[in-house]
Amino acid sequence: MRILQTKRLILRPFCAQDAAAMYRNWTYDERVAKYCCWYPHENLQATEALLHMYLAKYESECAYCWAIVLRGENEPIGAIDVVGIEDDGKTAEIGYVLSYDYWNCGYMSEVLSAVIRALFDDGFMKITATHHVDNPASGKVMEKCGMRYTHAKQAQKKFGSDKLCDVKCYALTKAEWLCFEKRTEGESL
Repeated sequence: MRILQTKRLILRPFCAQDAAAMYRNWTYDERVAKYCCWYPHENLQATEALLHMYLAKYESECAYCWAIVLRGENEPIGAIDVVGIEDDGKTAEIGYVLSYDYWNCGYMSEVLSAVIRALFDDGFMKITATHHVDNPASGKVMEKCGMRYTHAKQAQKKFGSDKLCDVKCYALTKAEWLCFEKRTEGESL
């Protein structure tokens, strides 16, 4: 898996030493977890189990799972990964999470843009993502990166729960991305 870079961030593979930083920076935090499909982690062991899942992804040919770190530092402040692949490998669904301390700094727009570019370079033809309806800022990140709202649906809210919540779905085709890049060339995300 390759390392990606933006102006202010580096996207690198997770490593076995990342669990404590993950727990400290986002997995314990109720403010972050309320918009995600997992509950806040009660202890470091729960985060270690998640990290083990991330590391296991690297065993597959199709591993797209990055730790988000600030340039000049090596501590993860978030994660972005492909959470699903459909249409015979042509469509990738992206999921992401960021430490609450770094919300509203433009970091996630940089990250999502870099990952979209990398996935299209790797042969995907369409990128999708969803966000909880109570987290419109995530939808703004998607729109800033060229994604367009397609529809709303109900999805399972938390792992181990049957409760459904409303999410908004976004998509971007490679052709749309190429047009978007031309229109925004020279602009900073």
